[in-house]
Amino acid sequence: MKDLAETTGLGERQLRRKVKAAEGPFFPSLQKHDPVILVTDTTYFDTYGVMVFRCWKRRRNLLWYFVSEETNADYLAGIHELEEHGYQIAAVVCDGKKWLCEQVLSQGYPVQHCQFHILKTVTRYLTRHPVLEAGIELRRVAMTLKYASRESFSKALHDWYERWNMFLKERTTDLVTGRWRYTHRRIRGAYASLRHVLPFLFTFQDHPELDIPKTTNTLDGTFSHLKQKIHVHRGLNIDTQKKMVATILEAPSTSKPATRNVH
Repeated sequence: MKDLAETTGLGERQLRRKVKAAEGPFFPSLQKHDPVILVTDTTYFDTYGVMVFRCWKRRRNLLWYFVSEETNADYLAGIHELEEHGYQIAAVVCDGKKWLCEQVLSQGYPVQHCQFHILKTVTRYLTRHPVLEAGIELRRVAMTLKYASRESFSKALHDWYERWNMFLKERTTDLVTGRWRYTHRRIRGAYASLRHVLPFLFTFQDHPELDIPKTTNTLDGTFSHLKQKIHVHRGLNIDTQKKMVATILEAPSTSKPATRNVH
């Protein structure tokens, strides 16, 4: 504010009033007859999150919601809202929140699960340095995902399961309660996560003409930029923070045709 006051000749208090009253910028719409490869994800700040819907080919954010938590209903509502505004959704790339891929697919869209997010899930279960041989091998299989085809990855995962099937069934019984649980729950969880999303990990391979990305990484850079700006200006109140986030999201990131937030 001090810098702005010096360059504009206005007082800091007057500038703060202008910022508080300011509306976000406006950009002309994309040509809506062009199919959109929609990449969607949510990032969180201290007390709120922002769910973003981005056009992959044009590197433009078409729509976003400020949310307290991400839900499948919000993702589906955003997709439908874009369609109501004339956008033709050719495919959707998402982080694979539980059952989201299935629900998006049920709406008739090809859906690609972000490969980077599933590797993060596997790492959360196994850590970066598993101790047990089964975990080491499973992580090794998972790390081939970036370079694998559906056929090679499916075979590797199947072969791993055949090798460790009996190991995964091992149980531990509580001597006090008499209840049992699977001994290797974290390895089972990592395998189950991979197995569950396997039908959605190679959608890009089924539709080469669409140039579907394998990940939601196009949004990750934007999210990092947002968090850096919020950190630098961490003294802002929530309303002003959201106004800054919306302005950054609405600004064009490339020289390609601009769009506007339809929300």
